[in-house]
Amino acid sequence: MYGKLSESDLAQLKAQAQQQPQRLKFLIQQAASLPAMPAQMKVAANEVHGCEAQVWLVAEWRDDTLELHLDSASRVVKGLLALIYQALNGATPAQVAAFQLDALLAALSLDDMVSTSRRNGLRAVVTAIQR
Repeated sequence: MYGKLSESDLAQLKAQAQQQPQRLKFLIQQAASLPAMPAQMKVAANEVHGCEAQVWLVAEWRDDTLELHLDSASRVVKGLLALIYQALNGATPAQVAAFQLDALLAALSLDDMVSTSRRNGLRAVVTAIQR
């Protein structure tokens, strides 16, 4: 349900999110942890449609583990993408198939701060990854 994140990984992330005086600051810090996406991957063919902010995604399977490249023009969206990256980069097909975005956001107590339109965009990213 959380990709490759264990309960202890979730507890650690949740503690970090709750320690921040502002949860947006936590997301912006997460954005900084997302590995840089090569500029040549930021092309129209790799854009995920349905997101408010511009989002790029490249997902490849290597030896039955998922290799992700994600980026966004928005720092907050990029922070949310970083959480998806932590959950799914290096995950197995079964972990990817079982991943539930809403469950991850609820487990990190972030679900109330993600708007419906932003959540729909993130679901479009997860759906594209799960294909």
